[in-house]
Amino acid sequence: MNERLVEDWLAKANERSYQTPFAQSLLAEGMQVLRVGHGSHEHGKDIIALDRDGKVHAYQLKDGDMDLKQFEAGFAQVTALVETPVEHPSIQGQPRHQPCLVFSGKASMPVEDRIRLHNNSWKRRSYNPLRTINGTQLVHRFASMAASFWPQVPEDSRRLFNLYLADGKGPLAAADFAQLIVNTTKPAPTTPKTETTRRLSAANLFASYALSPFYQLGNHWELVQGWTINAAQIAWAAHYAKLPRKAWYPTFRLAIDEALESLSRLADEALLPEALGPAGFEVDELTRSRCTICAGAIGAKVILARHRRASWHQEDRAKRTLADLFSKGRLVVWGESAIPFFLTTAWALDTLRGDQFSDGVLINVLSVVADQNSRISAPKLPPPYDNADEANAKFLRRLLENEKATETQATASYSLEPLVAIVTRRLWRNTLAALWSRITKIDTVRLVPDVPDDLLLWRWGYERGSNETRLFPAPQSWRKLLLESRRDDSESLPKVLKDEFDFAVLFTLCFPHRLTTPFAKHIDKRIQGL
Repeated sequence: MNERLVEDWLAKANERSYQTPFAQSLLAEGMQVLRVGHGSHEHGKDIIALDRDGKVHAYQLKDGDMDLKQFEAGFAQVTALVETPVEHPSIQGQPRHQPCLVFSGKASMPVEDRIRLHNNSWKRRSYNPLRTINGTQLVHRFASMAASFWPQVPEDSRRLFNLYLADGKGPLAAADFAQLIVNTTKPAPTTPKTETTRRLSAANLFASYALSPFYQLGNHWELVQGWTINAAQIAWAAHYAKLPRKAWYPTFRLAIDEALESLSRLADEALLPEALGPAGFEVDELTRSRCTICAGAIGAKVILARHRRASWHQEDRAKRTLADLFSKGRLVVWGESAIPFFLTTAWALDTLRGDQFSDGVLINVLSVVADQNSRISAPKLPPPYDNADEANAKFLRRLLENEKATETQATASYSLEPLVAIVTRRLWRNTLAALWSRITKIDTVRLVPDVPDDLLLWRWGYERGSNETRLFPAPQSWRKLLLESRRDDSESLPKVLKDEFDFAVLFTLCFPHRLTTPFAKHIDKRIQGL
């Protein structure tokens, strides 16, 4: 069954959707993967790796069967793969590299013959001959890597197959996906470290299988979320098992890099002319939710480019788009899970503009939370555990079916305290004073993990962590509020969130139910320093 599922998956996979599993297989062979990614500037080299002897290997990935017509059409890329020197900061000089053409199907006999002829020519010119890896070899690689970790209980098997057979149009079943990865990676106290390392490798494979419907439809946001959840669980399991960094970090980075590539694709698509429709044509919360998610992705892309001290060619368009989306009311707070998208939008505008426009975004969001969640009889904002689709479904059922809102029972908020802290850090004292009467009517919910790294878990269940509530005092000392907003609480955060800034930005968007005040302050401080 395992090999049949892998074979079916590979038959549908495009070159990008199997690049992470293939890179993971290289790690399993003891190689050091230096770069993974497709692009015109890669000179035919989608993956670059070093073997144990320090020899450089370069791989070009293709999907499907390879016939002579396809081979000749892409021969310029193959030539670049073989003849162009590998360039990477970790590689000194221009050593001869081993080129390899990887395809998920099979090559026709004329193609194999043509490669033999070209190899004779390349050998005479002192290039290493082109090697090939076909679909049959890939199936064996992938199936054997995770052979010991396939779901053994019916519930886990159901999760995997339901995820694999999803249509890819709707949202990712995040809870099921997270649980699948948890059950794949979580070691027992007596599990050997070598087996835990193999479990983490298997997580990247199962994530690729489960996310395949979203690759097929180009549903980039769900890919961002899936790979970020997977990376968080890998980091948590590595901490739980006390693995050395070299045993888990390369696997973790593969997941992060895949999430970042999906984020870049989403941001680039959202900035295409008319990508979000003609301005002002949103007639419902669903289209505004789409705009809000895209704005958050664009904002995150801006922040990450600035962090790398790189210039993103879309920066000017991004600045105009973000300002336009907010100014024209095309963004919506569908629930508390929308808050991170507004935060990344505001943080990006912080770096792009020299005025207080970004503060207006933050104050607007704080006002929405304070107004809606302080009214006892009104429906409250859905909690951060509800994604946009779930929150909008509640809204539509109340609107169209007169369904009673269950959120009227308590005036509470998970995101109020982080928002107050960030606005306080920007010294908007009078604005807070105007909102304070409403703010003091809302219980602030604090997430308190048993240990910092538990913050990385998608769900705590009843095993660990707790929720604490408190009310802001009335009156409130401004000096005390300001000191609290500037106090360094980063000791309560997982080390990986503090060390890996790109992961922290992804985590902000994808884990809205983990937006604690210490985390919000930490990210705000880091971004203010860009």
